[in-house]
Order: sequence, then C-alpha cells, then structure tokens
Amino acid sequence: MSTGAKWSIASISLGVLVLIAAIVASWPLARFVLEPGRQLKTYYTPSQSMRPTLEVNDRLMPRAVRPGDLARGTVILFRLSDQVRVDRIAAVAGDRIAVRDGIVFLNGKPIAQRPVGQPQPTESDGQEQRLIEQFPGEAKPHLILDSGTTPGDNVEERVVPAGHLFLLGDNRDNSADSRYSRENYGIGMVPESDVFGVADFIPWSPKRGTVARRLDAIGGDAK
Repeated sequence: MSTGAKWSIASISLGVLVLIAAIVASWPLARFVLEPGRQLKTYYTPSQSMRPTLEVNDRLMPRAVRPGDLARGTVILFRLSDQVRVDRIAAVAGDRIAVRDGIVFLNGKPIAQRPVGQPQPTESDGQEQRLIEQFPGEAKPHLILDSGTTPGDNVEERVVPAGHLFLLGDNRDNSADSRYSRENYGIGMVPESDVFGVADFIPWSPKRGTVARRLDAIGGDAK
C-alpha cells in the first residue's frame, strides 16, 4: 500500500472519530430539540428574577404543557399582556399561601429552607445567601436566593382561585411575582390559560458557558 493510500485511510478514520465525538457531544441538545412537543422558538431571560436557576440571557426552549405539569415547583413560561415571563409555581388552585419572614407557608405549613454555602457579596455591596427549598409534590429541591429583608418577605395568606396559579421567582427578594398585584408592578394570580410552556432545559447559558443543561440539574446542586 502506498504512503498516499495509508495517509488517506488515516485521514478518513480520524474524520469518522471526530464525527462520532461531535454526535456524542451534541446528543443531549439534539435529544431535547427533537423531543415531541418541544417548541423550536427560543426565549431568553432578561432579568435576575429567577437566579440562581436562570441567569440573565439564559436561552430557553420550552416544551408544550402536559397534563400534570401545572404543579408546585414547575418552572413555566406565560404571557402577561405583550410580555413573556418565566416563574416557578408555588401554589395551585385551592391552596392557601402566605409568606412570613421570607418563609413560604402552604396550607398552614412552613416550607423548610436550608442555607447552602456561605453568603456572597453582591454588586450593590449587599449579600445574598443560597437556600434549598422544596414544595410539596416537587420531585427535587430547587435553589433560591435571599438578599435580606424586603416587603415581599411578609405576605398575608391568600387562597388561589380556580384556574389560577401563584408564582414566585427564585431570586426571592428581586422578583415582581404573584406577591404583588399588577397595579404594584407584579403579576398577581396568573390564569392557567396564560401558560404556554414548561422550562425544563437550557440550550445555552452564556454566563455559565454551558450547553444543553437541564433545569433540575441546577436544582440538583441543592444537597
């Protein structure tokens, strides 16, 4: 066999190995993109309201809502007037929900919070603490941020009406969520009919430098 032929075979073999490696590396992304019900349109998070689960400019490719998705702990996308918003379901229709000193109370029972690591400094010279939280029925815990005392740390008990959801941002002290009415720049109780997608997967996170990461993998850091 000539030297040229050997070189050609070696080049082809190397090319095949590179192709296989590329397929393996991109498989998580391809698997999610090709999942039935996956919306090919991408959205991005414009604010810090869902940190640390979602960072600013994280890309989202939601999937269609399935039966049973509108449950406590699910991160959803919904329409608010001409905006698309993303938050986590904290309470569903019929639930009684309140917030006392930053602790969520569901149907009269407190949702335990446990600190993770040490408080970290913020750009505004404050501090933020990561906490573990898990709503009843939620498969895995999620992480939230506590940045100190804010008006949203204490909310009188409310009953979620039929066909509605009570939503909270994971960046608990920097989120205009269901604790605040629309007149006070919040979102109030959100109709289930306004929900159009479930955020379970980040195809690209510029800040983290990661591709194709599941949201529950982030929550999985909470141990």
